[in-house]
Amino acid sequence: MYLCNDKWEIEISEINYSPDSADNSVQPDKYVVICDDYFKTLCVNASDVFHTLEKKIVLKVSFFTPHDEYAFLEDDNLLLFLNDTVCELDIQTGEMINKKNMDLTGTLFSVYRYQKDFIMYCEMDIIRMTRNFDVVWDFGARDIFVRYQGEEPAFEMMPDRIRLYDFSDNYYEIDYDGKVIKD
Repeated sequence: MYLCNDKWEIEISEINYSPDSADNSVQPDKYVVICDDYFKTLCVNASDVFHTLEKKIVLKVSFFTPHDEYAFLEDDNLLLFLNDTVCELDIQTGEMINKKNMDLTGTLFSVYRYQKDFIMYCEMDIIRMTRNFDVVWDFGARDIFVRYQGEEPAFEMMPDRIRLYDFSDNYYEIDYDGKVIKD
């Protein structure tokens, strides 16, 4: 995953890393444990836009962290949506600024910006969350938001609504205030 803004260029990739091993291919500036259970490791390679400062931060995260659409860059901070944990990391120091554990039923598939907030597309929930990680609303349905029939995607953000199908092919529409339009 590649992210950039007017200050930083960031590349995040999955790596094999063990903090006690001499065989690691990466020597990080900081090692941050976010998840201690079933996990994988990610390497955040950060370089300022002038290439005068480089940082390598290795993160121990949930194994179920999505492959795409899980990180956002804001100024000097990296916002990470790591399945059932959301956190904010200061890129310059590698320190955790904010962290919140979520009570999800199932897996986080992806996260999208909506205005100043985020929409989390999860297996069993659609969640709107603020920049400070406060849940605005949470929508759940009859079944998981995965589709095996039909051409339409199980999750689709439209200008004024979110369209959803569940595994049983039930169709839903919700607005960005979390109100059901169609069920």
